[in-house]
Amino acid sequence: MNPALFSLIVYTVTALVLAWLGRHVSSREEVSLRSGGGELSLLSWEIVVAALVYIVVSSLRWLTSWDYNMYYGYFFSLQSLGEYSRENFEPLFALVTYVFSRLGVHFSIYFAFWAMVQVTLLLYAMRHRKALLPWLALCTFLGPYYIFWMGFIRQSIVEAMFVLMVELIVRRKFWIYLLVTLVAMGIHRMCILFIPLYFVPLIRLPKPRRWLPLVLIALCVALGSFPQWLRVLFDHLGRFADLLGYGHYYRLFMSNDLEYAFRNVMGPARLCPLIACLLMVWYYPAMRSRFSQDPYLSAMFRFSVLYMCYINLFANTTQYLTRPGELMRTVFLVMVCYTIHYLWRERKWLPFAAIAFCSFYYVFYEMAKAYFSPGSIYVPAMYHTFLF
Repeated sequence: MNPALFSLIVYTVTALVLAWLGRHVSSREEVSLRSGGGELSLLSWEIVVAALVYIVVSSLRWLTSWDYNMYYGYFFSLQSLGEYSRENFEPLFALVTYVFSRLGVHFSIYFAFWAMVQVTLLLYAMRHRKALLPWLALCTFLGPYYIFWMGFIRQSIVEAMFVLMVELIVRRKFWIYLLVTLVAMGIHRMCILFIPLYFVPLIRLPKPRRWLPLVLIALCVALGSFPQWLRVLFDHLGRFADLLGYGHYYRLFMSNDLEYAFRNVMGPARLCPLIACLLMVWYYPAMRSRFSQDPYLSAMFRFSVLYMCYINLFANTTQYLTRPGELMRTVFLVMVCYTIHYLWRERKWLPFAAIAFCSFYYVFYEMAKAYFSPGSIYVPAMYHTFLF
């Protein structure tokens, strides 16, 4: 079977299976709440099966996504040679890798562990939001998220962790939040940025209006379209880049290395999240009324707008400079799911169709490119397995 077609089947079937399981558990919970019962446990059979499906699909992947080879080589060299292929991984991540390598397990078990950590964090964060689970499954596997997640393992773990940490911000649990931040820094040192992010939802703003986030996003899109002015700013950022673990990329960027130089990005991968965010901003006042029982909605909305501003501000620089903003990417994903769910429930079919297309097009688009134009540039997006 053509690898692109096989990949499309894997991503689509997994998305539909997880969406059905999410819909089933959320429907059962609605019945339970209407009859005077409580929320269903995270150990409900649908959630357990969904977690297992995610873990199995992730563990059977091989040479998929851009950084997979690095992590695979790191684990393999440590297991077979007892030597690190890279010395500067964060201590907690290095420790976990060392333990699994010394146990002599198959590399799929190692990747299954990280998939289990990620899906557990996400499902626990969604424990009071089970109605979003079907949309989360579809956005994850049909959008760009899954292809990136278990390739960029450390980044994906801390992104999922931050969704859960938003609750600590809203509940003003600063010291617990700081402790979790230190744990996250043991996986990816860039998580030092979680400390200033704690204060974002606490900033008092005037009564929210649509125009403010729209103006901010438009300004960042405009500035990001002509990013050469950023070199003046970057002249003063070298030391800070080292703290985040990006000093190497920063110096390559400043040296005019072609791989890390300015670029021109204005395709579907940039436009579709932007359109989804604009719809999110437009319908946010109505969503806030509809989901008034969720105290975390306002914080997630702020982080989503901040994420979109940052990503567009740095869109035409090297991809490595967008990574810090991507700490908020999974929060943005959850907020997109809120918007899709609201438009579906309110039967606003035209905006629903628009945001659904923007959220679900990616895998079909990438696999179509891979099918009609086979080449190494598309290989990382395809699903490969060591089984055959």
